[in-house]
Amino acid sequence: MPVHKLKELVKIALIRRGISQAELAKTIGISPTYLPDILNENRSGKKVEDIKNQITKLLEIDKEVI
Repeated sequence: MPVHKLKELVKIALIRRGISQAELAKTIGISPTYLPDILNENRSGKKVEDIKNQITKLLEIDKEVI
């Protein structure tokens, strides 16, 4: 099975839930412009990893497939 990037899995989860990236960003307490940077892997570090963990938990994404 091919490994999916977090960005693709987030997009699928958001579509299924009928919410936007901006709504997700607001829910986890970051700016709507910061979220795409994280999903496109333009940011790194502990804070980013913590945010990715929040996203996967909130959207119920299995981290094993990332």
